[in-house]
Amino acid sequence: MRTRRERSFKQSAAWLLLAGLCAALPAVAGEDDPPLPPGTYRLEMIMASRARLPLFGESKSASKSVSLVTVRKEGSARIQRHQVCEFRVLEDSAMIKMVFPDRFVAALAVHTYPVELERDTHGWRYRADLGVEQIGYTPERDGSRLPTTIDDPSVYDWDGDGQPAATLKIAVPLLPDGELYVVQRGHSILNGRITGEGKVEGSIDVRVFEQRVLGARPGFLNRSPEIRAEPGESRFSLTRLAPDSTCASLRERGSGLGQENRRGRP
Repeated sequence: MRTRRERSFKQSAAWLLLAGLCAALPAVAGEDDPPLPPGTYRLEMIMASRARLPLFGESKSASKSVSLVTVRKEGSARIQRHQVCEFRVLEDSAMIKMVFPDRFVAALAVHTYPVELERDTHGWRYRADLGVEQIGYTPERDGSRLPTTIDDPSVYDWDGDGQPAATLKIAVPLLPDGELYVVQRGHSILNGRITGEGKVEGSIDVRVFEQRVLGARPGFLNRSPEIRAEPGESRFSLTRLAPDSTCASLRERGSGLGQENRRGRP
């Protein structure tokens, strides 16, 4: 017959084993939960490109956008929403300085899209298709055709500044500052990895970027550049923020980013 001490020892061992299994369950379940919790984030995108402009030759360019992002869960999926807060040129031609006016930035669409998260042997992969964005015109059907003239019925005052299409400011040495009235079509995909809790880094796959100048002041600037993306130098980062963060707080943290943009300096 078992002694009382033996029965007590076996019962204690069973309880310890059960307690150990229960303690391990949350950790095992957590391994399948991507470290991208719902909340507020800062999305920084740097887009590099080369442009050939008649009269001015080829130049390398890079632009930087900062967006306020919210990530939410819908079942097992994650949905991301971003609003552009700042946009400026980091690097441009020595001959031409391009400026994105405040009205242009304010008119950029708010995008909402699903995030694809996949686990592999190296951790978690992140993919977000930002969709197609049309600027300066109303797309017809699939939106694959850019307007060719400023009086095209699809062209409208996109940024509300009283001029057709979207207005970009331009500065050329020894000449008065000018304006370009443009239409654009772009489609980008973010491909990266979760590098820490609430942090993603990766590259930008630019599937489409088209721009056409429909009008300009002075008139000799009315020429459309040939633009090609530089994917090897385009990148993004997504970083978690305090829940009460706003576009205004991101601009303040940018140390005068908006002022640099308005002056047209890289």
